[in-house]
Order: sequence, then C-alpha cells, then structure tokens
Amino acid sequence: MGHNIYVDLMYLPYTFLSISYLLDGIIVAGRFLITADAFLILAYFFGHGFASHFINEAYSSHFAESISASKAKVIGYFSLLLSSFFGLTAAAILKWNIYLLAVGVLEIFFMITYNLPLTSFFHNDLVVSVAVGSLPALAGYIAADGSLSMMPFLLAALCGLIVSLEITPSRFIKRWRRMPSEPVKVVLKDGTEVALSLSDLVNRPERVIKIMLVISYLLPAFLFLLRICS
Repeated sequence: MGHNIYVDLMYLPYTFLSISYLLDGIIVAGRFLITADAFLILAYFFGHGFASHFINEAYSSHFAESISASKAKVIGYFSLLLSSFFGLTAAAILKWNIYLLAVGVLEIFFMITYNLPLTSFFHNDLVVSVAVGSLPALAGYIAADGSLSMMPFLLAALCGLIVSLEITPSRFIKRWRRMPSEPVKVVLKDGTEVALSLSDLVNRPERVIKIMLVISYLLPAFLFLLRICS
C-alpha cells in the first residue's frame, strides 16, 4: 500500500473499470441524458470506489495498522448512503425506471453479501464480474434507452467476461507475491532444475492486466467515435 491509505483502499483501477462499463452501456444505447448519467457515475464512484472496498476492509482488516475497523465502517456505510442517494436521484430523473431500480438493488445486494461475513456463497469471482462488469453496463444502457432487449444483455455478458479475464491473473499474482523474493528452484518433469524469481512469475501477467485495463478504459471512447461516425 502507498502513503495514502484512503486512496489505496479505493482500488481506483477497478473503480474506473465499472464506470467505463457504465459508459459503454450509455454509448451503445446512443441516447445521452447528461444529468441522469452524471448521477449514475457518482453512484458507481462512491459505491464501488468507497462503499464496497471500505466495508470489505472493515470486516477483513487487511490493513488494520493503517485504518481502524470502525473508521472503515463509517466511511463505507456513509458512502453506501451517498451512492444510494445518487442512484435514486438518477432513477427519479428517469421517472423511476423499474429496470434501473432492479439493477441498483442487485448492486447493493452483491455489495453486502460479498463483503460482509454472512456467507461465503457470494464471495467469489463470479459476483465481482457481475457487479463490476455486467450490472454497470446494464445500468448505462437502461439509463439511456429506458428498456431492455437482447443487446444490453449481450453487452453485459461481454463486460462481465472481460472482468473475469482480468481477475484471474490478478489472483495468481496476489498469491505469488507471498513467495520469497529470492529465486526458488523448480524441478521440471524431465528433472531439470530452473531458478524462478518473483519477477519471472508476476511481470508478464501484470503487463497483460495493465493492457486489458487500458483497453477497457479506452473502449467508451472507441464506441463513441463509432457512434458519431456511423
């Protein structure tokens, strides 16, 4: 973690990832309602950027030496209230669209069941893929179009798949970083000994993750250019 625990705990790469998928949904639908879109962006910024990660920290205490559980709870739940307020404001602007409200309820449900120590059933990568990728794309499309069809579900499935592909190597990297920093000997099937360092294991997967994140961030701009050029 860096010098600023609050910024670090926001996990900005994944926060901006969910916002980029929200924008993908809006752009694919092709109708821009600036005020409602702005409130949705704020809802996801505070929901995924603050609420989800600080609530998770409050109950997991991975960085207890830097932030207390009580402070993490205050920030997390206050951010959840802010996120809900912004989301409800967007829904009100859109005349209380039932589909958008349903997406909001699902986001809150997954946020609570994933982060709180209630059950481990929802604490998995599938929930992260749906909450960070699929649901934001759906929310964006619904906000712009006001209805549902096959297109937003295909987009949601694609965004969820991309998140899943990004999560998988990051899990391995997190596990490998627990290894000793000095090279370790690995015996291959043919009996050959190979010395592997931590950098040998993590450098290439980290580059792949960074490339996928950049592509995800640039995708809304690419879709927007396609929209205005078509």
